[in-house]
Amino acid sequence: MPTRLCAAILVLTNATNAVSADDVQENSPADKNITPSVLKVVFQDKSKASGLSESVAYEVLCEGFKIAEGPIWDHANNQLLFSDVNGNEIHRWSADKGHGVFLEPSGNTGHAPTFAEGVLGSNGLFFDPQGKLVVCQHGDRRMAIVELTEGKPGKIKTIVDRFDGKRFNSPNDLTIAKNGDIYFSDPPYGFLNIAISNPNENKMVFDKELRELDHCGIYCWSAKDQTVRLLNKSMDFPNGMGLSADEKWLYVNSSDMGNPHINRYSTRTGEGGLFFNGPFGEDDAGWFDGMKMHSNGNIYTAGPGGILVISPEGKKVATIPLPAPATNCCFGQDEKTMYITL
Repeated sequence: MPTRLCAAILVLTNATNAVSADDVQENSPADKNITPSVLKVVFQDKSKASGLSESVAYEVLCEGFKIAEGPIWDHANNQLLFSDVNGNEIHRWSADKGHGVFLEPSGNTGHAPTFAEGVLGSNGLFFDPQGKLVVCQHGDRRMAIVELTEGKPGKIKTIVDRFDGKRFNSPNDLTIAKNGDIYFSDPPYGFLNIAISNPNENKMVFDKELRELDHCGIYCWSAKDQTVRLLNKSMDFPNGMGLSADEKWLYVNSSDMGNPHINRYSTRTGEGGLFFNGPFGEDDAGWFDGMKMHSNGNIYTAGPGGILVISPEGKKVATIPLPAPATNCCFGQDEKTMYITL
């Protein structure tokens, strides 16, 4: 599998037409001196795009990964963490130390039976209200906590690995409510036969031998009683997700490459359905994958055409075109910067 770029940074509030390296100096890696590129934002409704300028600075921080995913900003340690799903590693990046491996193995440690040809590393990462790192593990087929000591990883502990006594498929992405409840998606990518699949041609071949659940679910794990409930199972490829500001709604990306869309579900009842399905341009490459929520309620999501900004009403607000399809994104120390994996 070819390696891909990873951990690019967007400076969302820089509206100049010529950007110097000094404009992103607080985010620039110590071992590089790269002049950022400028990307022109395409607005569909500029009035709803507060915090986003007409042009943004774009800089590649590090590269050479197999499937870069799951970026999250570690506020306590002022660093970016992200997964290489097919490399079975979590990586770190910071302005003062540059890039390095944070945790290996990250998602396939022998906890569960796996399909050897599948995508088996960690994927989505998130910090819970207590600052604990929660990890979606494809190969171990569980949600887990990585113990941290002075910002360094230690033991991995299971949060939940079964529903109704059956192992999950391959937990993919997550978001965490203020009370500590964890919402997560469970598509079948741990069973993806990489050798004979081609995502760019919408050719996805899955092995079924080790699957124990007959559905791909969207789940909620309760921090109060430590039980898991199936919120909804109507999506074939549930992926990235985010909570509305009032936490009444859960937005979920479908990574069905032939039918790109976002669904929305009630966090109380699990009821819901289609939230957004375009329009898209004929040349818009990519598909819906990871997302993050802005404080103004807008959704920033990897999608066809780049990073899409979707309003709480389900309307496309803006598109940030990228040099390659993105897999995920997250905001940095503030909402003036965004880190993306490609």
